[in-house]
Amino acid sequence: GTLEFRAGELDQALQLFTEFIRIRNGNSTEKDGDYVNVLFMMGNIHKMQNNEDDAQSCWTEAYEVFQALGLAEDNPEIAQVMGNLVNDGEDDGIADQSRDSKSVRRMLGKLTDKVKGTFNENKGRSKNRGHQL
Repeated sequence: GTLEFRAGELDQALQLFTEFIRIRNGNSTEKDGDYVNVLFMMGNIHKMQNNEDDAQSCWTEAYEVFQALGLAEDNPEIAQVMGNLVNDGEDDGIADQSRDSKSVRRMLGKLTDKVKGTFNENKGRSKNRGHQL
Protein backbone atom coordinates (compact mmCIF):
# COMPACT_ATOMS: atom_id res chain seq x y z
CA GLY A 1 0.00 0.00 0.00
CA THR A 2 2.79 2.39 0.86
CA LEU A 3 4.50 1.81 -2.47
CA GLU A 4 1.26 2.43 -4.33
CA PHE A 5 0.72 5.59 -2.28
CA ARG A 6 4.20 6.87 -3.15
CA ALA A 7 3.61 6.03 -6.82
CA GLY A 8 0.42 8.08 -6.78
CA GLU A 9 -1.81 5.04 -7.25
CA LEU A 10 -4.23 6.18 -4.57
CA ASP A 11 -7.13 3.85 -5.38
CA GLN A 12 -4.86 0.79 -5.31
CA ALA A 13 -3.18 1.97 -2.10
CA LEU A 14 -6.54 2.52 -0.44
CA GLN A 15 -7.69 -0.93 -1.51
CA LEU A 16 -4.56 -2.57 -0.04
CA PHE A 17 -4.77 -0.56 3.18
CA THR A 18 -8.46 -1.45 3.55
CA GLU A 19 -7.58 -5.12 3.15
CA PHE A 20 -4.88 -4.77 5.83
CA ILE A 21 -7.43 -3.32 8.26
CA ARG A 22 -10.00 -5.99 7.38
CA ILE A 23 -7.51 -8.80 7.98
CA ARG A 24 -6.22 -7.30 11.22
CA ASN A 25 -9.75 -6.80 12.55
CA GLY A 26 -10.82 -10.23 11.34
CA ASN A 27 -8.13 -12.11 13.20
CA SER A 28 -8.32 -9.88 16.28
CA THR A 29 -4.67 -8.87 16.03
CA GLU A 30 -3.73 -6.29 18.63
CA LYS A 31 -3.69 -2.78 17.25
CA ASP A 32 -0.19 -1.29 17.03
CA GLY A 33 1.88 1.41 15.34
CA ASP A 34 1.46 -0.26 11.95
CA TYR A 35 -2.31 -0.14 12.36
CA VAL A 36 -2.09 3.57 13.21
CA ASN A 37 0.14 4.21 10.17
CA VAL A 38 -2.29 2.52 7.82
CA LEU A 39 -5.29 4.42 9.16
CA PHE A 40 -3.34 7.68 8.98
CA MET A 41 -2.36 7.02 5.38
CA MET A 42 -5.92 6.04 4.50
CA GLY A 43 -7.08 9.35 5.94
CA ASN A 44 -4.49 11.14 3.82
CA ILE A 45 -5.72 9.40 0.68
CA HIS A 46 -9.33 10.23 1.47
CA LYS A 47 -8.32 13.86 2.03
CA MET A 48 -6.51 14.00 -1.31
CA GLN A 49 -9.62 12.57 -2.97
CA ASN A 50 -11.81 15.19 -1.26
CA ASN A 51 -13.58 12.59 0.90
CA GLU A 52 -13.56 14.71 4.05
CA ASP A 53 -15.82 12.50 6.18
CA ASP A 54 -13.84 9.34 5.41
CA ALA A 55 -10.56 11.17 6.09
CA GLN A 56 -11.82 12.37 9.47
CA SER A 57 -13.06 8.88 10.34
CA CYS A 58 -9.66 7.31 9.59
CA TRP A 59 -7.72 10.05 11.36
CA THR A 60 -9.99 9.84 14.41
CA GLU A 61 -9.54 6.09 14.78
CA ALA A 62 -5.78 6.42 14.19
CA TYR A 63 -5.56 9.10 16.88
CA GLU A 64 -7.62 7.07 19.36
CA VAL A 65 -5.40 4.00 18.89
CA PHE A 66 -2.28 6.21 19.00
CA GLN A 67 -3.42 7.59 22.36
CA ALA A 68 -4.50 4.18 23.71
CA LEU A 69 -1.09 2.69 22.93
CA GLY A 70 0.63 5.50 24.84
CA LEU A 71 2.47 6.65 21.72
CA ALA A 72 1.55 10.30 22.27
CA GLU A 73 3.96 10.47 25.21
CA ASP A 74 6.91 9.41 23.06
CA ASN A 75 5.81 11.41 20.00
CA PRO A 76 4.31 14.74 21.12
CA GLU A 77 4.79 16.44 17.72
CA ILE A 78 2.91 13.70 15.92
CA ALA A 79 0.23 13.69 18.63
CA GLN A 80 -0.27 17.40 18.05
CA VAL A 81 -0.52 17.01 14.26
CA MET A 82 -2.97 14.14 14.59
CA GLY A 83 -4.98 16.01 17.21
CA ASN A 84 -5.22 19.03 14.90
CA LEU A 85 -6.41 16.85 12.02
CA VAL A 86 -9.04 15.23 14.21
CA ASN A 87 -10.20 18.39 15.95
CA ASP A 88 -10.56 20.77 13.06
CA GLY A 89 -9.14 19.16 9.94
CA GLU A 90 -6.33 21.69 9.75
CA ASP A 91 -2.59 21.53 10.24
CA ASP A 92 -0.56 24.28 8.69
CA GLY A 93 -3.34 24.81 6.16
CA ILE A 94 -3.85 21.21 5.06
CA ALA A 95 -7.59 21.82 4.88
CA ASP A 96 -7.15 25.00 2.84
CA GLN A 97 -9.17 24.31 -0.28
CA SER A 98 -6.98 26.62 -2.37
CA ARG A 99 -4.07 24.15 -2.30
CA ASP A 100 -3.71 21.99 -5.36
CA SER A 101 -3.73 18.22 -4.98
CA LYS A 102 0.02 17.89 -5.59
CA SER A 103 0.75 20.30 -2.75
CA VAL A 104 -1.61 18.47 -0.40
CA ARG A 105 -0.12 15.12 -1.48
CA ARG A 106 3.42 16.35 -0.72
CA MET A 107 2.43 17.71 2.69
CA LEU A 108 0.51 14.61 3.72
CA GLY A 109 3.28 12.39 2.36
CA LYS A 110 5.77 14.20 4.59
CA LEU A 111 3.52 13.68 7.60
CA THR A 112 3.12 10.01 6.69
CA ASP A 113 6.91 9.62 6.40
CA LYS A 114 7.35 11.31 9.76
CA VAL A 115 4.77 9.09 11.47
CA LYS A 116 6.15 5.90 9.89
CA GLY A 117 9.77 6.86 10.55
CA THR A 118 9.10 7.63 14.19
CA PHE A 119 7.39 4.32 14.80
CA ASN A 120 10.22 2.44 13.10
CA GLU A 121 12.80 4.25 15.23
CA ASN A 122 10.89 3.46 18.42
CA LYS A 123 10.32 -0.23 17.72
CA GLY A 124 13.39 -1.32 19.64
CA ARG A 125 12.59 0.88 22.63
CA SER A 126 8.90 0.16 23.10
CA LYS A 127 8.32 -3.47 22.27
CA ASN A 128 5.82 -3.81 25.10
CA ARG A 129 3.51 -1.29 23.43
CA GLY A 130 2.71 -3.49 20.44
CA HIS A 131 4.66 -1.71 17.72
CA GLN A 132 5.64 -4.92 16.01
CA LEU A 133 3.50 -7.57 14.35
